[in-house]
Amino acid sequence: MPDPQRRAPRPSFQQLLWHCLMGIALGVLCAGLLLHVPTAEGASLIAGPETSYKTLRFLLSFAFLFGLGATLTGAMFLSHDKS
Repeated sequence: MPDPQRRAPRPSFQQLLWHCLMGIALGVLCAGLLLHVPTAEGASLIAGPETSYKTLRFLLSFAFLFGLGATLTGAMFLSHDKS
């Protein structure tokens, strides 16, 4: 029988860091594929950046958003872990 006074263990910083890094890597990969895969619908989804600054900004924006999402998802998974 579970103890009602016992709190769920908090996720450690190192575990959340791994989730964040995984999300950043997936964000860069996804953004890179969006920029470099030649499809007919690709131009309607995003406008192709003309300069390397815009390309870098686009990649870093995707990486930040994916990293943030993966960190939040990892925190939810780790806080609801039953082990």
